[in-house]
Amino acid sequence: MKTIYHVQSGKYEKWELKKEGADQATKTFETKEEAYQFGREMCDENRPSELIVHQLNGDIEDKSLYNK
Repeated sequence: MKTIYHVQSGKYEKWELKKEGADQATKTFETKEEAYQFGREMCDENRPSELIVHQLNGDIEDKSLYNK
């Protein structure tokens, strides 16, 4: 089963990495780039997985698949 992570804007002008279906963020970051880099690491460790990066307004900016 594929694990899906989202890089999205969070509370208080922060960015977060959130596993799809989770109530809370896995981790919160000051910048989108930090959240993206951590998301790549999480996806690499938890293959098969997908990283979906959102814009500030919530629209999808990018998707990356991490297969076996």
